[in-house]
Amino acid sequence: MVDALTLIEQAAMRYRHLDLLGERIEKTIQDNKFAALPELCECLNALQEQVQAHDSQLFEVLQQHQELHGLDATKEWLQRMRDIQKRNQRLVPHLKSIMTIQRDELRTLQKGNSMLQGYRPGNAQMERRFSSSG
Repeated sequence: MVDALTLIEQAAMRYRHLDLLGERIEKTIQDNKFAALPELCECLNALQEQVQAHDSQLFEVLQQHQELHGLDATKEWLQRMRDIQKRNQRLVPHLKSIMTIQRDELRTLQKGNSMLQGYRPGNAQMERRFSSSG
């Protein structure tokens, strides 16, 4: 039982870290500091892998020991999971709109690039027009 309690407390601690990291990511997005996102997302991915590896074991323990459901650590763990899910649901529409804007900007740049590729510098007749008009 002590091992199960330790497992739950560790899970609650990991979800605390996930929650705090999620708050940092949300603030970064709200402040439009997108350059910081890759590093934060790397940390998030690593932490999520760690959490996922331990969650399956924790779920098994909770199925075997129903009495653990009422513990404060279990309640905190579940509440953190819900909070993270709510934040993610809040962020998804915002992230989708950012991605749409980025996609449109990329298309504009690509269109401009292809237009520039069609431009052929060195047209002697055009050069003479420009030099004679100046």
